[in-house]
Amino acid sequence: MALKHDFYLIPKTTDIISFWQYTSDNSKYIEHIALHDDLILYITDTLKWIPTKNPGMRAITAGFGINYHGVTLLDKHSAVPLRNIFSAWRDLFNIAPEKIELTGDFVGEDNHQNGEYERLILNRDEIVRQLEKVIAMSERLLDGEYYVYHCGV
Repeated sequence: MALKHDFYLIPKTTDIISFWQYTSDNSKYIEHIALHDDLILYITDTLKWIPTKNPGMRAITAGFGINYHGVTLLDKHSAVPLRNIFSAWRDLFNIAPEKIELTGDFVGEDNHQNGEYERLILNRDEIVRQLEKVIAMSERLLDGEYYVYHCGV
């Protein structure tokens, strides 16, 4: 099974502490998009610029970036950076060829010797569609009535 990151648009009234337990219940969220882990890893440095919260902690702590292995809460403070970062990536990928070839992680044997970089092959139109969905979710955050809830790998 491919690794993915799920993004859910949820009403502000949602119980954010336990939401991850109910993600299979479609009535608990408004929108959903799953982004492949390879894409998230490729853009991960820019995701660290987004103010976020960690609802997995006892006291919901503020920070930056997504929780790769856990849950992340994005709110109205996240809206503009989230929108701008995903818009910039969308615009960049929009000018790519239909079949996008990217450089992935270094995969090697014995302390990274005799290895090579993974080649990621992505479909431009699918990636752009997914990025546009996250951008639309970020727009909904602006009025403070919604959250985007991220569930990591």
